[in-house]
Amino acid sequence: MSGLAIPDDDDDDFVFEPDAWDLATVIGLMPDPEEDRPALDELADAMLVWAEGPEVDALTATAVDAIWTTELQDQIAGGLRRVAGHGEEWRPAAEVALRELGADPRRAPVTSAVVQRIAMDLGYDDLPPLFCLCCIDEAVRGASSEEKRRCALRCAPVARRDAAVGEAELATALTARALGSSIEQLGTAARRQAVRARLGRLGRLGRESVPALARELRVIASEPPPNRPRDDDVWLAVGTALLADRARPELN
Repeated sequence: MSGLAIPDDDDDDFVFEPDAWDLATVIGLMPDPEEDRPALDELADAMLVWAEGPEVDALTATAVDAIWTTELQDQIAGGLRRVAGHGEEWRPAAEVALRELGADPRRAPVTSAVVQRIAMDLGYDDLPPLFCLCCIDEAVRGASSEEKRRCALRCAPVARRDAAVGEAELATALTARALGSSIEQLGTAARRQAVRARLGRLGRLGRESVPALARELRVIASEPPPNRPRDDDVWLAVGTALLADRARPELN
């Protein structure tokens, strides 16, 4: 019985050529959640689902214009000069990026990559460690028809912020004897619609990158919420995530 033929690849032939994303990652600019979220919120969702293409390009251009300052340009330029000092494998790409940044700062590839990277970090900022929408998509693809929706609702932590439940209200809910009734009391019509809208946006942006999950999320977003919160599986998932986050913040 013959074994698998393993290609005889010579690692010494590999030449690392950093692209704009590599440069942005090493530059390492971090988001300011308070300042950046309004401008980067939708782009952050696109980054969460690893979306690509014209829609993401347009979101990126809009986000760049919204947060652009000379200070940001200086930070990118300073980061590129620092990266250029990392060695010969980084210097050519960093020098090219610096020239592109000087010629057209807002539309330079490194600028787009830096803003996308900031948006990605912002998107993950209020999610649990190791949270992965691609993993949930894989679970949905492998689930039975009856289980697909339940798997998709593992996305519930993404929509916690959209519920806009204050700390005092959450603390009160946690002191209640019956957490189920507390989740129901928190589930106003506006909140339940808001979390569906957020999940629907992920479903729209992830059509190509996480298609199975995106399909389920679009269905969820298209439904009118049930009249009673106790009958709303979407809200129950989000409300449970909210209370769990408040009770065990170290897990977030």
